[in-house]
Amino acid sequence: MSARSPFDSLQFAKSGESLSGSLSIEELPRLGDSLRPDDAAVQYRLSGVLAAGRPALRLEVEAVVWLVCQRCMAMYPEALVLDRVLPIARNEAELDYWEKLDPLLDALVADPALDVAALVEDEVLLSLPVVALHAEGGCNPDALALKYVD
Repeated sequence: MSARSPFDSLQFAKSGESLSGSLSIEELPRLGDSLRPDDAAVQYRLSGVLAAGRPALRLEVEAVVWLVCQRCMAMYPEALVLDRVLPIARNEAELDYWEKLDPLLDALVADPALDVAALVEDEVLLSLPVVALHAEGGCNPDALALKYVD
């Protein structure tokens, strides 16, 4: 099965199959500003699993994204390692029912034409920090000094 062609998410989840690959910057347009052409591509592995008796997709992603530190305004690389399990509801009604039982549940409605690149891109975007900051002490002191000069 190829990640380049859409496939039925529910059937894939039930099958227990898996696929893996890499996605280039051209395949992830919404992440274009956060990826550099010279960096390695976004690596992923997608597997069909059962989660609490429900068919689900397990998505593992490794990527390096470039963010702008909101303290010093300098760009810095942020390594992302994601491991998500996303139950697949047969329809909107089933998803609504699941969300009433567990409002924090991350789940998807079955899609007969799942686009893996879009799913990977969505999960990476959702994992980005609300406020990007270097690690403590990671900001360039000169950049901080310039920021507060009158």
